[in-house]
Amino acid sequence: MPDAPALRWVHRPPPGAPITTVTVLRFPPGQRLWAFQQMGRARAPLAATPGLSFWRLCGSGGGLGFSARPDLSRYALVATWSSEHVLEDFFARSALFAAYRARAREAWTVALLTVRGRGSWGGTCPFGPGLSDLPQGLPVVAITRARLRLRGFFHFWARVPAINRRLVRAPGLRVALGIGELPWIRPVTFSVWDDAASLEQFAWAGSNHQAAARAALARRWFAEDLFFRFAAAGSAGSLDGRDPAFG
Repeated sequence: MPDAPALRWVHRPPPGAPITTVTVLRFPPGQRLWAFQQMGRARAPLAATPGLSFWRLCGSGGGLGFSARPDLSRYALVATWSSEHVLEDFFARSALFAAYRARAREAWTVALLTVRGRGSWGGTCPFGPGLSDLPQGLPVVAITRARLRLRGFFHFWARVPAINRRLVRAPGLRVALGIGELPWIRPVTFSVWDDAASLEQFAWAGSNHQAAARAALARRWFAEDLFFRFAAAGSAGSLDGRDPAFG
């Protein structure tokens, strides 16, 4: 790939506000083994990156939403940065990210500012505090993550096909991906929406998604869970030939 494009900010982060990024990379067949190996090999350089307070390397399911079928061409990095400066320095100068870029067919990064959320990821709260003064009109992003108990595993996955069928037709959806460190037992969803109303309509308006969420809570399917909402503040690159946030 050519050199990484600079992140294009639509709304600059407030001074001192943590910034979360989601980077999605797609690899051609000849580079997929390398990309898979980085799930282990990239951990040390990421852990040593200044200003990177949280990170997770994730594999990906196929299609939209959750999927039990892996997509071996697609990987993601979820990261939280202490400032705009350290974020931009990593994407512009990191040897690790340069190696990813050199082998990827396509790469897309979206920068996020926290609106609100709850829960934990690996026992920690990975994202910054909610900001109350963000401008209207920015795309809305949701990240969910769960760690499934054994008793909830089959119940959870049995409900996924119906939820995904509704997700494909959801008004206001720009993109949705199922990712995760171990996607079968620690699934993560990442979705971008036109606005909060579109997200809430899908999640709670008498839907099978709402029924599944209530069942998971009542029957304790999850050992750990997380839901956070963000505003998309900037982006770089493309995913499937477009920028889902601002393209």
